[in-house]
Amino acid sequence: MRYIGNKTKLLAFLDAKLRKLGILPGVAHDAFAGTAAVGRALKANGWCVHSSDLMTYSYVMQRAYVVASQVERFEALADALPSIGRTDGAADRLASVANHLSTSVPARDGFFARNFGPAGGRMYFTDDNARRIDAARTTLHEWHTAALVSDDAFYVLLAAIIEGADRVANTAGVYAAYIKQWQPNALRSFSVCPEQPVASAASCAAYQADAIQVAGELGEIDLLYVDPPYNARQYAGYYHVPELIARGWFGDDVALRGKTGLITGEDQRSAWCSKRHAPDALRGLLAATGARHVLVSYNSEGVIADRELRAILRDAAVDGTEQRFTKRYKRYRADSDREGRRYKGDEVKELLYYTRLR
Repeated sequence: MRYIGNKTKLLAFLDAKLRKLGILPGVAHDAFAGTAAVGRALKANGWCVHSSDLMTYSYVMQRAYVVASQVERFEALADALPSIGRTDGAADRLASVANHLSTSVPARDGFFARNFGPAGGRMYFTDDNARRIDAARTTLHEWHTAALVSDDAFYVLLAAIIEGADRVANTAGVYAAYIKQWQPNALRSFSVCPEQPVASAASCAAYQADAIQVAGELGEIDLLYVDPPYNARQYAGYYHVPELIARGWFGDDVALRGKTGLITGEDQRSAWCSKRHAPDALRGLLAATGARHVLVSYNSEGVIADRELRAILRDAAVDGTEQRFTKRYKRYRADSDREGRRYKGDEVKELLYYTRLR
């Protein structure tokens, strides 16, 4: 999924620093999970991961990529829908179920067709893709309600629906606006392509909750990984369409606002997006956690200045010291340079801070 702050391209950098610091796999709290890229990588490397985020779509991805550890065989669903087939391998069965959701369930003029396609006055998806998204999302809900799929399988498939919708979304990468002409990706057909769960014996967990609350509840752990929002963009406004897919609206009992169909997200607003409140939020998180080590991923253009962030970490450190590592990477661009909108450059610095807390 196209996502501001996604760390997929920086996973090798993060892993190398963990190794350099001598931090061995144990129990970790991924406090701002987002698309769960870091939590999934930590799990694959032997960590027991507890991940958290305020957004519902993030919780879905945490359940799919961090919590789920094996592929379901879909026995109950195959009994109800013989057309899915009884393939030998669980992975083949998952692909068969996903293909059924992509192409076999009848298209529906549901919530997304009525609100996020041209028929509803918005160009986030073509009418056909919006109807296919409605069909896949509603069918999956019906399967889950009827106990034809387990909780893990539900989240694995729901994450794939969200990712599939993002691949054909007529946006520049965020949902704050749609493009007024169809982009090539938006004209492709919506499809459901689930990821295989990461096998692990560890009992990982996901939380849709404030990071400070979760940190306090976890008690003593080995690592706190902090990758918070770093600018004034509120994710509730930039990703409201994936949020709605994750929540599953099957009627018209939700109020959409404005040209882009925004939803009320006051309970998902983050203090980390505020230059005034972000420093205190970091202090509160460091005070609440029982982690021995903390890594903070940040951006060279973040709302907390480098000097202040380092001072906060030194105040919390067991020995009054901190370390900083840097890596340049290509800037995420949700749009192009234009009058009234100028990016400072094509590259930014990823800043990775470390300190020993206890």
